[in-house]
Amino acid sequence: MSADEFQEIWKAYDAKLERSLQLNLQLLKEVQSQKARSVLRSFIASRVIGIVIGILYLLLLGVGFWYVRTQPVMAISFVVFIACTAIAIGEYIREVSVIQGISYGDNIVDTQRKLAGIQSSIVGMLRLSWAQLPFWATFFVSNELLRKGGRGFLMVEIPIVLVLTIAAVILYKNITIKNAQKKKWVNALIKGSGIKSVSRAMDFMKEIEDFKKDG
Repeated sequence: MSADEFQEIWKAYDAKLERSLQLNLQLLKEVQSQKARSVLRSFIASRVIGIVIGILYLLLLGVGFWYVRTQPVMAISFVVFIACTAIAIGEYIREVSVIQGISYGDNIVDTQRKLAGIQSSIVGMLRLSWAQLPFWATFFVSNELLRKGGRGFLMVEIPIVLVLTIAAVILYKNITIKNAQKKKWVNALIKGSGIKSVSRAMDFMKEIEDFKKDG
């Protein structure tokens, strides 16, 4: 066999191998993309339910604020609840929009970047929910309660608010994706927030990227 014939055989084999790799990559993309869509459907459903409940809750808070608008402590608490709920609804809508706009067959890195952004959003909303903690000890404090309770009430109320504020600060600082890998209690808090579905979708996309690198 001459060198030219050997080279031609080698080129043909190389071309065949390349076609095989491309076919395998395409099949892997389809399978993994389908898996990613499947796990994210439950996440989208939970977000849609959250949006509906959030809107109803926001309306309820609005009515509540109207009735307590002349009670400064209560009014401030309700404003905080309203602001946090509105932010959460907006983020939920954005997350659903981002997921529905993902084209799984396109740039894998871009898809992972979008999913990582959703992870950060989930953690951010969880931190925001715990940041409201002190106001659950003040939303019922009316002008009349302050007058009748006097110093005795304040001696009980202020320490409770301080403890809840410290707890909120600790939780806000510790609830991060990085800490979820180090601290079991942080992982337990984050796990039920929908981040698991997004993480699984990212893992499916990573398998495609790993296959491309190995190929």
